[in-house]
Amino acid sequence: MFKTASRTHKISDQIIEQIRNAILSGRFKPGDKVASAKELMSEFGVSKATLREALRVLEGMGLVEIKQGIAGGVFIAEVDMKTTLHGITNFLHFKIVSIKDITMIRYLLEPPVAQIAASQIQPEDILKLESTIVEQPAVPQTIVSREIGFHRYLARMTGNPILILVMDFIDNILNDIKFQLEPGADFYHDVAKAHHAILECLKQKDGVGARKEIVRDLLEVGSHLATLVGRSPLTQAYFLMKPSVLLFNGRRSLRINHLTKFSN
Repeated sequence: MFKTASRTHKISDQIIEQIRNAILSGRFKPGDKVASAKELMSEFGVSKATLREALRVLEGMGLVEIKQGIAGGVFIAEVDMKTTLHGITNFLHFKIVSIKDITMIRYLLEPPVAQIAASQIQPEDILKLESTIVEQPAVPQTIVSREIGFHRYLARMTGNPILILVMDFIDNILNDIKFQLEPGADFYHDVAKAHHAILECLKQKDGVGARKEIVRDLLEVGSHLATLVGRSPLTQAYFLMKPSVLLFNGRRSLRINHLTKFSN
């Protein structure tokens, strides 16, 4: 099933690559048992310590699960969205992300999401979206989670797992930023008004209107947050004048962490 690891390259890396490729090629599905640790040591021709090193990495990737006991061994894990989001977050921890970056990706993704949602919205969707809009919740954390929930639900209405993943990741970043900046009650009141306007368009299945309202919403949010960190906001005029430009210079940086960190 697997090839004996060569001594010309790092052995644990070869084990990781072979098992990962076997999973991604479809040879295994979630829940399948790959083999026992003893069997893998024999196949790869490696020591227990080397195999353990490789399996820890694969387990950290969320690809395998190690079970102990008589019926134990190495099993294929179900890679969930949380694991994937953690991986992206870890990568971006070493990158610089600005409010403009976040506003740009939202501008590119969310208007078509709103238009798709308008074309297929159902009564139960309307109820769910209405439940996420809160004018003045008592707990600040509730404000953030519910306000973000509105956009995540719209993404889920598309049924596109890639889009859902990306939107969840973006909202996690926004969540961190809002907790740090504490934009205040007026900000969340304006957001609630914007969400009501979007929802009214969705109820009427007005895709064009929903696009316009969600653009207004995300640009106003971006403008408010950019002002709080002392930077100029991204405006719609930028896209009209420079539709092909995707990079920004001279921006205040944000480090993606459990809570996003600001630096000058």
